[in-house]
Amino acid sequence: MGVSFDLNALSGINAASTGLGVISNNLANAQSVGFKGSRAEFADMFSGAQNTAGNGARVAAITQDFSQGTINGTGRELDMAIDGEGFFVLEDQTGRYGNIYTREGSFKLDKDGYLTDQEGNKVQGYQLNLALSTETKPVFDTTLSSIDLDELNKTPKATDEMNFDINLDGEEDNNIDPVTGVSVGNDTAANLDKLVDIDTAAGPYDGFPDFSTNKIIHDSLGGEHRLTANFYKRDVVSVANSDLTYVPASDSYVAAAAGAGDTKYTSWIVQYTMQDYNETTGQWETSGHRADQTTTPPSATTEEGQVFELRYDTSGNLIDVRMPVTAAGGTYDPTNIIGQDNTNEPLPDIINGGAAGWESVGSQPQLDFIIDTPLTGANDPLGNPNDASTIVNIDANLGDMTQFAGTYSLRGVSQNGYSVGDLVGLNTGLDGVIEARYSNGRSVPVAQLALANFSDKNALQKLGGQTYAESFDSGLAQLAKPETSGMGSINAGSLEYSNVDVATELVNMIQTQRTYQASAQVISTSQTLTQTILQL
Repeated sequence: MGVSFDLNALSGINAASTGLGVISNNLANAQSVGFKGSRAEFADMFSGAQNTAGNGARVAAITQDFSQGTINGTGRELDMAIDGEGFFVLEDQTGRYGNIYTREGSFKLDKDGYLTDQEGNKVQGYQLNLALSTETKPVFDTTLSSIDLDELNKTPKATDEMNFDINLDGEEDNNIDPVTGVSVGNDTAANLDKLVDIDTAAGPYDGFPDFSTNKIIHDSLGGEHRLTANFYKRDVVSVANSDLTYVPASDSYVAAAAGAGDTKYTSWIVQYTMQDYNETTGQWETSGHRADQTTTPPSATTEEGQVFELRYDTSGNLIDVRMPVTAAGGTYDPTNIIGQDNTNEPLPDIINGGAAGWESVGSQPQLDFIIDTPLTGANDPLGNPNDASTIVNIDANLGDMTQFAGTYSLRGVSQNGYSVGDLVGLNTGLDGVIEARYSNGRSVPVAQLALANFSDKNALQKLGGQTYAESFDSGLAQLAKPETSGMGSINAGSLEYSNVDVATELVNMIQTQRTYQASAQVISTSQTLTQTILQL
């Protein structure tokens, strides 16, 4: 008769022993980063008739507590903590699993520049899509890949995009040449060359720009050049409905519809020039000339600059950008800066029977320069000024420019070229976007971390080292970016520590110890009863 409660007591000892093992594991990992505590859940064992005493106890499950652990700052930029739901995604270097998952965010860079955990498993995320991204708007891939922070700046990139975000003062007076007394661009047909410094009898325009800004750009070898934009207030122009307008579709000029009425716009001239810094003289010197696209290959012209007209409506918004042409659909001619004649009467876009005028290029003109005397960089290693490879082609986005009264405001001029650089630091945002800082002065959002979640986290396969693998019962990994689809945010320079409460575990240990002692006491009582029977 003693067999039944002996075995019941033995099952209680075994269950309590497992419970103590869980508690001891929790206490041992109380300082483990990203560790999630567990608890043993007990259940009774029963078989036979309903009036029997039962068959003891068992451990029904060991359940892990995935609640948030304490996030503490470390100051180390490669330490990352998830505040909320989700797991970091790692590539399993052993190859046994496609990906493994962890809350432990103590990362490092390996010798190849990949972001990895301390075991060498590469952190997965969404890389920057260079084809779709612009300088002001990064676009990330939608498929997972290992985050490589070193590759982006191993080779230089020539500037091919610039964005100008500037407000020009709408109250500025017309820019007047102090020598001739003529407003910029308001020349007669006999005196067209008044802005671009070329060798003609008319001579250069002697006035100073109303506003000027410059930006360092890069050629294909990473060499630096300075692109300067000079802005000149031309005039407020009233355009009659008979004004001729260039129609690209038909390559012709047509008059506005009868009765369309007069329109008014403010005209500005912008001139772009290219210089290199001469360390011997300490001066910036002209190094680039406008490319003549009519030759094959394109050749350098005599003009130092490239000229465009900016037209603003009465609300201060950019209407469009225009470039001077010599004929309908003709070639670019910066000497034809035409506006008003000497009687101050408006001239149409085309004068001399369609021989010259302004052709609309929208808000994104292309700057074409040939750098034929580089001082601080070389676009063509062979030094051939007529080689097409020497041309720097830049799409200049002027769509953000405005003309409001009161002040000039340089809101930002950006370019997307760079010289070769080494990684010097990282910043990670709450949305998981990793911005890399390089020795060439660039700060680039290079990747965005991916987070994963599961329908049943307790069914994940434990791998040790605070890592888990997907199982059939856990469900498929649900991937998303931080702060989307219910995922948590990323706290950079911090780590999430264990969620084990030491005080609670000690109390649980005392309670489990009593269960162990009580079960052992039952076995001791059974032994006493057996001895009593044997002494009869």
